[in-house]
Amino acid sequence: MRRLHLLLGPLICLLALIAPGFAAAKPAARSALPEDTFLAAMSGGNTIAAPLREEKPRADGYRHLDTPAMIKRLRELNVTMYSYTVWDQDTDWADLVEEFAPAAQAAGIEIMVYIVPPSECYLNDTTHLDGRCSRPYNLDYRAWAKAIAELSVRYDNVVSWGIDDFLVGENGKLFTKEYLGEIRTIMDGINPDLKWYVTLYFGEITAEHMAIIGDALDGVIYPYNGFTNNTIDPTWLERRLDDALAVTGAEDLELVLLVYNGRFLDGIIYPDDRYATAMLDRAEPYVRDGRITGVIAYGTPVELEQQAPSWDYWAHSGQGRLSLSVSNFTPTEDGSWAAAAQRVTVPDDDRPRSITFHHHDQDDGGLSGYQLKQLLVDDEVVWQSDVSADPRMEWLASTVDLTEVLHGKESATIAFRLFHARGVAWWPADVAIDDISAEGFTIKNGDVESEAHWTLDRNQPTLQPHIEFYTPDRWTTTFNAVSAGFARYQGKEFTPVSFNDWPNLRIGRDNRALYGNGRLQFATPKDTPIPADTCATATQTVDVLPGLGRYEISFWHADWHQADFGNLFKQLRIDGRTIWDRDAGDYWPWFYLNGSELQGVIDLTNLVKGKKQVELEFAVCSKGEIARYQNEIGFDHVETIGLDLINGGFENGAGWKLSSKTPITASIDLHGPCQVDDDTRVITGKHRGSLVIKDRVCLDRAEITGSVVVQPGGSLESADSTITGSLTATGARSIRLTTTIIRGSVTLTGTTGELGLEHSKITGSVTLTGNHTEAWRTISRSNDIRGSLSCRSNSPRPTDLGFPNHVTGATTGPC
Repeated sequence: MRRLHLLLGPLICLLALIAPGFAAAKPAARSALPEDTFLAAMSGGNTIAAPLREEKPRADGYRHLDTPAMIKRLRELNVTMYSYTVWDQDTDWADLVEEFAPAAQAAGIEIMVYIVPPSECYLNDTTHLDGRCSRPYNLDYRAWAKAIAELSVRYDNVVSWGIDDFLVGENGKLFTKEYLGEIRTIMDGINPDLKWYVTLYFGEITAEHMAIIGDALDGVIYPYNGFTNNTIDPTWLERRLDDALAVTGAEDLELVLLVYNGRFLDGIIYPDDRYATAMLDRAEPYVRDGRITGVIAYGTPVELEQQAPSWDYWAHSGQGRLSLSVSNFTPTEDGSWAAAAQRVTVPDDDRPRSITFHHHDQDDGGLSGYQLKQLLVDDEVVWQSDVSADPRMEWLASTVDLTEVLHGKESATIAFRLFHARGVAWWPADVAIDDISAEGFTIKNGDVESEAHWTLDRNQPTLQPHIEFYTPDRWTTTFNAVSAGFARYQGKEFTPVSFNDWPNLRIGRDNRALYGNGRLQFATPKDTPIPADTCATATQTVDVLPGLGRYEISFWHADWHQADFGNLFKQLRIDGRTIWDRDAGDYWPWFYLNGSELQGVIDLTNLVKGKKQVELEFAVCSKGEIARYQNEIGFDHVETIGLDLINGGFENGAGWKLSSKTPITASIDLHGPCQVDDDTRVITGKHRGSLVIKDRVCLDRAEITGSVVVQPGGSLESADSTITGSLTATGARSIRLTTTIIRGSVTLTGTTGELGLEHSKITGSVTLTGNHTEAWRTISRSNDIRGSLSCRSNSPRPTDLGFPNHVTGATTGPC
């Protein structure tokens, strides 16, 4: 290593992390961290936890980094450094140089510039096929060394740079010892104090590789993912760090720990605040005595206004469930198991005894005799089912008679187990168990709404027993856990950020959206042949905003199948031309993906610029004849620049023309308050007279022949509907209007939850006053307002997201 660690002796014991959401915690007295130690955040790559970007595109057609918002959020996170990734879009480097670096310098935040290797550079001369890469220098790492070193001279808070996935795939063929030496020489000629790191996974931290990089680099970034490919098990951290340090230390190379606080594509189960807390607790001794130089909190969510994905809910009911899993690309041995057990008391009587439970997994068909779901009593298997035998993605209820096996016992151990009768080379699975009840004895915490009463165990580290909880504010609780740990490291006061509220969100096992309550869904039934060239589609004709320098579309998709190729294909078309075509049998069915993993957003400039309208179409198609292929394919969170799309979040039925072709069906799958709340009034067709709303009303292709008044605490959702009079709301919980005609004025005052007015036509004036919608954005976009538009004292201020309203009269205030 070119710069040696500063080693300190063992320090005081760790303090317990204060629970996120509590009042500010006073710091305990602590020794200073070793010099050059850093505590960093890094936004995700192909994860959901992306950096904050401006709400509106600039004239060049890009949503640039929102530097003020990022600096504010990083301060709240208590970081000393931000690992700035140059990868997502062409403006990343310019935003760093011109805006973020000086702002971070003023805020006292150091910067590690982070770029990608050849394996993550997706260059294509065809604009709509071009993808992510570290621009502008792409794969010229000599040029990157020069540019970053020059930037570090200009801004002294730019102290290091790093390269991701350094030896993955064919990357190592480029990064030879000689090439690395050339890069180091360039750096030292400009700023010899600039540090250089590369990311190596555990199996890549070897003496052979250290001999290649040792003379040129300062250190290694080690991404911890448990024993193999998971982000829920912190217990292997010390062993992994000790083994890595034995190798890096021999070459005097620093070691930096990277902790996944956002999703890891091969991990199946999402990390949460418990994991973030445990990882920082375990890493703290290594930081304090200088054995590791820093901690990077990778993928820590920063867009805290957004909910955790609805899709991540996998319980049967409530918020919690038992999870027994094996991760992606994880080999196991014969006889491996993971289990959740509970000791129960057997009453002294002759009553019948049974247990009922709900179970769920993602597989259907395939090889049998490998992965078994089991119920055990005192280590005796009393029930089992092969994961390949049960229906895919379907909750099943099973009741097992335990009268005989419990006879004569005063107590017994009940255990649910995922058992690998035969080891697998690669077969990820996540078995869920929930809503457990018993007859003739008592199961405690059978709804799994806490960690109490269940003991988790395994006989091999390749399988993971876990109690998973879903909460919509998981991003905030994870953020607070990281913030609290970083504050404790530095002896600073920790102040948690507040939680959000989503008044219209309805989470449940039927809600398979990415965000909110709805998604575009294509489905095929079980055991039904699909003819070749069969397509179902969802189509919308959209206006193209003139004058932009660039146009783009971003969307997320998910489906059931993994590595089951050559059946159905997910497609995106512009004016009938297929511009994106992806096999539905991809590698990560447990997460939504943003387009293609190395492409992300799609640049549509060459396809739409200069046109007034284009037809946008999502499709799911067969190419050849398929004997059987049951699947559900979802699209959600479609966002555009320059294309005035209606209902890209699929929160109602507006905007889209759906076409099914047997047996592939297309639908907007909705599970919001208009569909699931018993106390919600849904109005369709004509309603004579005015309407007063005290609770919640949904208008769906309705006509109200009069005015509408929303009283305090009431909520109104309207799509494809008409109100022949005015709309007035005071102190409403939520107002969401899409493609609604209002033949009068609109006055919205004091809304507290969610406010959106989109693609609607108002013949009178619109007045928005004193709407304090917590962390929600107040959206007013693409409306045709035939009167005036007035905005006063709204927090946050209304935004049109780059799609301005057409206002005939005057516009006053921050609208």
